[in-house]
Amino acid sequence: MAALTPVTWIRHHGGVSSKSAIRRQSAVFLVYMHQLPRWVPLIVLPALLIAGLAVPGVGGAIALVLLALVIWFMFLASPARSASHRLIRYLVPLALIAVAVAKVLG
Repeated sequence: MAALTPVTWIRHHGGVSSKSAIRRQSAVFLVYMHQLPRWVPLIVLPALLIAGLAVPGVGGAIALVLLALVIWFMFLASPARSASHRLIRYLVPLALIAVAVAKVLG
């Protein structure tokens, strides 16, 4: 299997437009995520969620913001199929960031 570069990843995953600057810049992260073993995201993402909700104060907020960023990049990698799918794309990371802000302020 040939080495996966951001450009080939963008071409291979048709949902990611190579014209969008933010998608081009996030392609490096997405290639890195793609090269990880399949079990790593299955462990890291729930661990970030549990840590973000369980740890009080700024520590939990940082975990939730990291989770929101990872989810945002993953949403960028998938094609938007409908208006409701696009809405969920924005609401999930925003909800995580809102909970993180609430943890810091409260």
